[in-house]
Amino acid sequence: MKPHTWIASLAVGLAMLGKAGGAIVFFPGEDIAIPNTFAGVSVDLETGASSTDIDGLLGGDANFFLGGARVSNDAYAPAATASWQPVRTGTGNTDAIRQVAFGETIDAGTVSFSSGFGASGQVNSHMNGDPTDFTDNVPGYIGFSLIIDDPLNPGNPLLVYGWALVTFQNNDGVGTLHEWAYDDTGAAIEVGAIPEPSVYGLLALGAAGLLMRRRRRA
Repeated sequence: MKPHTWIASLAVGLAMLGKAGGAIVFFPGEDIAIPNTFAGVSVDLETGASSTDIDGLLGGDANFFLGGARVSNDAYAPAATASWQPVRTGTGNTDAIRQVAFGETIDAGTVSFSSGFGASGQVNSHMNGDPTDFTDNVPGYIGFSLIIDDPLNPGNPLLVYGWALVTFQNNDGVGTLHEWAYDDTGAAIEVGAIPEPSVYGLLALGAAGLLMRRRRRA
C-alpha cells in the first residue's frame, strides 16, 4: 500500500472509531443568517442543512424567525412531534428562551424544557419580554435537547443535549446562528464544550509527518 493511501485509510478508520464510541458533534463557523421574515430559517441540527421555505425543512429541528425575536421548534410543517426543545425561562411552550452561561451544564435535571410545539411568544419574547435575557446584537448561548438517530443503534431515537451560539436582534434586523454542538451519547454537556483532540488522531498526524519527511529525503 502506498504511503498516502495508508494515511487516508488510517484517517477513515479513526473517524469511524470516534463515531462508534460516541462523542461531541460540533458544527463550527456555520453562521446561518436569521432573516427578518415570518418563515425565518429552519435548521437541521444533525446535518447543518437549512431552509427559508415557509413549510420548513424535512428533518428540521429549530426555526428562528422574525429577526430572532422569536424561536420555534416547529421547523417542518408536516411533523407530528417536535424534535428540538430550547432551554426556556419556564416549562411553558411560549416561555422565553433563556440565555445560558458558558460552562453551564445542560441536561434534564438542570434546565427547563417545554413539551410539544411552541415558540417564544411576542409578549414573553427573549428580546422584548420581562426578563430580557439577550442583548440586542450581542452573541449569547442557548441550550437545547434534541432527538437524533442513535449512532450506536440506527433507526432508534435518542434524546441528547447541546448548546448553540447565537446573535439575536430586534424585529428590524437579522440575527445569526453561529455554531452549535451536542453529545451524541445522551450525556450531559457543558455550554461551549467541543470535541477534544483524539490521541489516535494526534498519532496519525505524527505518522503522516514522518512519512512526508521520509519522502522528502528519498
